[in-house]
Amino acid sequence: MELSEDGLSPPGARNMKRKTITNICTIPAALFLVLIGIVHSMVNFSGLRRALARGEIAARLGDSVLFNAVFSGLFISLLGLVVLLLLRGLRAGSRQACRVAAAIGIVLGLLGLVGYIRVPTKPLILISLFLGVLLAVPILIWRRELTNP
Repeated sequence: MELSEDGLSPPGARNMKRKTITNICTIPAALFLVLIGIVHSMVNFSGLRRALARGEIAARLGDSVLFNAVFSGLFISLLGLVVLLLLRGLRAGSRQACRVAAAIGIVLGLLGLVGYIRVPTKPLILISLFLGVLLAVPILIWRRELTNP
């Protein structure tokens, strides 16, 4: 039986792990980020418009609050698109793509954790922690499997 460079696993096992990490963890997390970003923009925009109409938010702050809500959702979607663009590099075993995807996952996880600590009555923010963990942990665990610079 032919073994890979490490002498322990079959030659196709290294590629299978990369494909498994990409297909099971990275693709769903990236697609969910894109979807959550779009939903975040739409829901917050309509909710903030209603709050402005009721007078809960000062009219002079209305435009900036609405732009903030829309652009934060677009930023979340942009992170998902960046991860989708990194898929080719992750499948090929690129360390640079791994570092970028892991950094995005770590930032998302930290934002989710800090957000939950600041406002523990809104557990929905834990979605960000879950997505960050889903992106970063498998990549960090199997980073030794990556061969390309």
